[in-house]
Amino acid sequence: MTDPAGRSAPGEINELLIWEQPHPLVFAEYEYRATRSMATLEKWHDVVHATADWMAVYAHRNASTGFFDLGPPMYVVSEDTSPNVTRNPAFELAYWRFGLDHASTWMERMGEAVPAEWTEVKDNLAPLPIEDELYAVYEGIPSDFWDTPTFTNDHPAMVGLYGWLPQTANVSLTMAKATAEKIWTSWNISNCWGWDFPMLAMSAARNGETEKAIEWLLHPLFEFDDVGMPVGGVRVPTPYFPGSGSLLYAMAMMAEGWDGSKGTAPGFPKAGWEVRTEGMSKAM
Repeated sequence: MTDPAGRSAPGEINELLIWEQPHPLVFAEYEYRATRSMATLEKWHDVVHATADWMAVYAHRNASTGFFDLGPPMYVVSEDTSPNVTRNPAFELAYWRFGLDHASTWMERMGEAVPAEWTEVKDNLAPLPIEDELYAVYEGIPSDFWDTPTFTNDHPAMVGLYGWLPQTANVSLTMAKATAEKIWTSWNISNCWGWDFPMLAMSAARNGETEKAIEWLLHPLFEFDDVGMPVGGVRVPTPYFPGSGSLLYAMAMMAEGWDGSKGTAPGFPKAGWEVRTEGMSKAM
């Protein structure tokens, strides 16, 4: 994030924080699902194309491995790693694959050729980093990172590998679930805030842990004030609206379901809940 002169603004890390880059592809896909119209495809065409172009250009070929790497320099979602050594973070690699897949589908819907650069990058992204049969925050992170507060003290983005995100071609569901469960016991949850809790809930819901999903949404640190505003706590000012948006998204996904989910209200426990929805679309 920079000002017109290219100077960093307003925060010192924002120009190296890449994980939000695929967001426009999510917005576009949900509008298309609501309309199924050529008008929507045309409306978002340039945004989708430019977003995927940037994602493909940002990834760079590693001459040693032959894969396309993300970073360095970059910050991960939690903003707590050294940007000069951060390479191939797990969540960002999955989101890159998700985004380029959806951008390619968008072009196909419009009868346009998918740029070869997009396909080359998405099919040859570096594999997600793994330590002891669990996903790691980034490639090359110290092997004891689960026991190091520096790396387990902010947004637990790896629960988003299968929660916020559907399964992507480069993610193992077994390993994603094991990683999420490790986060439940090893992360400093007392330092989580805002959208962390709905993201934890979405992961639990997709993995069949519906009671846990409700627990995350009702966590005492996920607070709203007496007029319904999301509390920022000690980290950010109140109202912190990403807390509201993430709550609405998680509730909708848990109630209406997601692509491939079975039955009604698949994110809610079967006992003790009666859930009804109207006019909602499934999550991806």
